[in-house]
Amino acid sequence: MSNVLRNLQEFRKEKEKAKLKEDQVERVNGKIEEKVVGDKPSEGKEWDFLTKSESVPEDYEEQSVISNRIAIVVYVIGQALAAWVQFGAVFFILSLILFTYWNTGRRRHGEMSAYSVFNQNCERLAGSMTAEHFERDMLRQRR
Repeated sequence: MSNVLRNLQEFRKEKEKAKLKEDQVERVNGKIEEKVVGDKPSEGKEWDFLTKSESVPEDYEEQSVISNRIAIVVYVIGQALAAWVQFGAVFFILSLILFTYWNTGRRRHGEMSAYSVFNQNCERLAGSMTAEHFERDMLRQRR
């Protein structure tokens, strides 16, 4: 009978420890959330890019559909003319290069690039994986 009581006491102690750890984790998460949300204007500035957005014109989709259709028609006519003068393959390759260049994307003012080398002070995006993180995880090191 004493073994059962001792085991019950140990179980209750372990349960109490687990509850204390859970409370600590909740407090830490609450502090992190306060920093991210930033009740004060000085806090949470690194997360501002998540809440800021620029307005898009209402007829944006209509404009892009029309301009896309015009671009496709011009491309098909250009490809047909280039093929007619035995220049089709070169026109196709040049058009692929131009298409890639035009669609590399443009960032809004203040928006960070996914590649940290293009950001001011080589700043990384929040949550980005780095070589240091990868190495630490692979070697299971704590720093």
